Amino acid sequence: MKFLIVFIALVLQSQLPLPQRSTRSRTFARWLSLWLPRSFFPRIPRHVKYALIVVLPALLLASGFWYLEQYAWGLISFALEILLLLYVLSHIGIERHLQEYREDLQQGDTQGAYHCAEKFLAVPEVSVTEDTGQMNEQVIKALLHRWFEYFFLMVFWYMIADVAGVLLAWFSVQYARASDCDQKAWRYLHWLEWIPVRLLGLTYGLAGNFMRALPVWQSYLWQLKASGADVLFSVASSALSHNGEQRKWHSVADDGEAAAQELDEWHQLHLRSVSIWMVMIAAATVGGWLL
Repeated sequence: MKFLIVFIALVLQSQLPLPQRSTRSRTFARWLSLWLPRSFFPRIPRHVKYALIVVLPALLLASGFWYLEQYAWGLISFALEILLLLYVLSHIGIERHLQEYREDLQQGDTQGAYHCAEKFLAVPEVSVTEDTGQMNEQVIKALLHRWFEYFFLMVFWYMIADVAGVLLAWFSVQYARASDCDQKAWRYLHWLEWIPVRLLGLTYGLAGNFMRALPVWQSYLWQLKASGADVLFSVASSALSHNGEQRKWHSVADDGEAAAQELDEWHQLHLRSVSIWMVMIAAATVGGWLL
């Protein structure tokens, strides 16, 4: 059932003309705005804040989904779960802007590529430097992490904990983005990401050069404080290496076509990894391990 829900949500996302949303949810921002003006809120312990803002609404909404399962043979709950996943996945809708960025790379338009990334691809790490190859590296690193947070992380926790899992992951991502709420809010998301980041990193190895990626993946396996973005980028970079050669980044200004091809290689690695996990989820569903 879960495989079918994820599959339908992915098909609808690709086929329907849905609006491309930013990485921040306006719904969550409104929910947070109900708490921030309260005079007592800043004095609440950090863990209590997280419980009120993230855990409590996740449990309440999940209870509503579970309650609706007893009506209309579960079809209402089925449809709502598809809509929930579709809403979450719509925040990764960057295909059109990614294509615009790629076209700028091909044309050697450094400034156009930078402005497209800065405005549409949510890449806060990018800064204007003379090394345009470094800019492309930073863009790819940020995109890998965005793909992870708004797709794999959500699907992983959906498989583990059903609707409660995807709601917890979604609210945690939004809570971490709201820096005015808690300076250490990212720590909760970090621990939610720890296992799925390493699973996806292993998948990158399976989808690419496994022998080169495995040692890098093993080096990050028990690094508890390692950033998820760093883990994914390092393992994926090794998975895309050829014949043991160190990967070299092409300058957009010197060779825009090669820089665009690099972007395509990373995108294809991501798509192969998604396919691997969809096959695994389907096999687990058929085997009875997932309902």
